[in-house]
Amino acid sequence: MWVGLGSIRDGKTSTAGGLRVGLAVLGAATLLTSCTSEVTGSPVTAAGPPPGTVDIASLDVGNYPTEPAPLGTAETPKVGSIVEAQRMANYVTGPWEVDPALVVGYIRQPMVLIPGQVSVPMLKEVSQAAERHQFVNGFFVSRRSKDDKTFLHHAVLRFPDPGAAVAATAEIARVAGEIQLPMQTSPATPLPIPGHPETVATSSTHNNGPRSWATVRSATPRGPYVLLQQAQAVDVAATAALVAKTLDLQGPLIDQFKATDIARFAELPIDPTGLLAKTLPISTSDATLVQRTTYERRGALQFQTDPVASTATFDRTGTDLMSSATTTVYETRDEAGARLMVDRFSAELALDADSTDAVQGLPGSSCFALEGGGSYCVAAAGRYVIEANAVQLADTHQRVAAQYVMLMAG
Repeated sequence: MWVGLGSIRDGKTSTAGGLRVGLAVLGAATLLTSCTSEVTGSPVTAAGPPPGTVDIASLDVGNYPTEPAPLGTAETPKVGSIVEAQRMANYVTGPWEVDPALVVGYIRQPMVLIPGQVSVPMLKEVSQAAERHQFVNGFFVSRRSKDDKTFLHHAVLRFPDPGAAVAATAEIARVAGEIQLPMQTSPATPLPIPGHPETVATSSTHNNGPRSWATVRSATPRGPYVLLQQAQAVDVAATAALVAKTLDLQGPLIDQFKATDIARFAELPIDPTGLLAKTLPISTSDATLVQRTTYERRGALQFQTDPVASTATFDRTGTDLMSSATTTVYETRDEAGARLMVDRFSAELALDADSTDAVQGLPGSSCFALEGGGSYCVAAAGRYVIEANAVQLADTHQRVAAQYVMLMAG
């Protein structure tokens, strides 16, 4: 379930998928603040006929389009680089796979990384170092534990060739080690990572009154990629072990990624599965770098409020594809799977959520008022699940209704 990974700007909301916590994403030219609101109450299900008897003509779709719109190719190398980085998200290890406690959204994430458009402190300096070695693109994720004792920032960066990746590793590690972190009480010192002699890493200690922790920053070349981590745990040994397990998982995973030749980025299809064409569109100027795309299973999980819980939901519903534009659409195995996902997403919000009016004419839809303003709705459409959020509830309703009609038309 993903509520908060959209940006409310100038009275408009663009939804990027199912992350129902306050995360922010890297936008087309800047970082866009997400809906960080928490919600309270229980869902209200819209009255109406049984599923399968929706009166399409009665749905209020506002001015939103209702016909699928096929998309072409990236057309430019820059857009192709973004599309390729979005594809890479499916081959980036989620922090929860390293430690199931790492489920809470942290810092500004997930992010597509491309040269010249990284403005997050620390990442900006690292990106600048990477650009000196022809950095191509990358993908960044970050999660922490609920008790705030452990966190993991993790990224995969691509370079033109293994030689450039090796050269970048040394410089990135040097630059990262020179960045003074808040409450740092010791200089960064070299640290070997168990089982990974190729990794260049440093450790430092931090103190905030009675609380102390260790931070490890590491860079590892892997073919044309550099695997980056900044991890925090109770001591150096625990933190180094967190980094080592991340590398144990990430190395073989990125080896499976079928990277596109850089010279052919402009030829990459924006919508290889056809699901994005059936998703309520978003303009290129409003889209963040993680929107206007589809994600496979792991990529979709990167954006979930609780990826561990969502993994179970995806398993039960046969969900392996998610599109992200003005709305978010999940493709499940069948209609029963879609209804189950709506129930689970609604139940997740209903634990502490205020419900509001459901979408008129869509039985089984559920809507919630966001505490800081705005609204969120979820509904099933055949074997698909729709998520939408906007500032005004009426707008959210129209987005869901238009998305329903579009899916039924496609």
